[in-house]
Amino acid sequence: MERSRMSSSKRMCPVFLLVVVTAIFLSSGPTHILKVNAFTVVTDGAGRSGSRHGWKLWEAAATSGEKIAPDQMKLRDIQGELKDMGVSFTDCFDRDSLTKRLMEARSRPQSPEPTPEQQTSPKQSSSSEPSKTNPTTSSNFDRGAVVAELNVLRVSELRTQLGQRNIRWAGMLEKRDLVEALANAMEAAQNFSASGKLTPGEVADIDDQTLEQELSAVGATTPLLLDVYATWCGPCQMMAPQLATAAKEWGDTVRVAKIDSDKYTQWASRLKVGGLPTVIVFGPDGVEVDRVEGALMKDGLVNLVQRHL
Repeated sequence: MERSRMSSSKRMCPVFLLVVVTAIFLSSGPTHILKVNAFTVVTDGAGRSGSRHGWKLWEAAATSGEKIAPDQMKLRDIQGELKDMGVSFTDCFDRDSLTKRLMEARSRPQSPEPTPEQQTSPKQSSSSEPSKTNPTTSSNFDRGAVVAELNVLRVSELRTQLGQRNIRWAGMLEKRDLVEALANAMEAAQNFSASGKLTPGEVADIDDQTLEQELSAVGATTPLLLDVYATWCGPCQMMAPQLATAAKEWGDTVRVAKIDSDKYTQWASRLKVGGLPTVIVFGPDGVEVDRVEGALMKDGLVNLVQRHL
């Protein structure tokens, strides 16, 4: 009889606990349910518990609106929130790195969503490159938006772009360091050139669209020296290191670029290039002010530009 009674009690236990849980929900009033485990209910007030079994049925997030701590979230939930925030996690290979990435993303202020007017604004760049890399004037540089877009890139992509700008990244251990370095370089380049492709103290090998942007820039303050060359041209190759040395000496006072006459034959014709190399100096307004056909040494290049500064 006693065994039968105990067996009956065990069968009734789940029913009894279900009634207790139901009673808590109905009588809790303003109490917030934080977590419900198998046979255990935890509230933000006094806890009510039955058996201490560790079987977990489900968890309910607090109704206070606070986000769950990353170290208490499942991996797929962490990845889902990062994806919703537009933050890349392809370089995160374990739970610790994912948790750290989510905490960093939450701590950063989120960029506001563009309004419908901004999304349909007719003021779009005519270039095929993203607007952040092809600004028309320095006042258009939106650092917050640029950083947000760079955060989506992979670490390898950030390193590639830094390498293209001759920026050493070996000592940058965190992704945010790479992002900041690239954003700084992009801002400096935009303040220097309309296309953002020209860097102070360097010779940029540009395409036709970039040349168009540089010559049609509004508000430019520095002259543009353009070297029209060809890869098969011996004098062109001889002048290349001389031009690089001159560019370093000019720094941010002169924009220096070169364009391949074989790739962009229309520009070679438009500029009426008769021999290679041809060095052309344009004023800040994009109007040609001087030119020389044939290779020049560093001093000759400096003298050519100096009278137009």
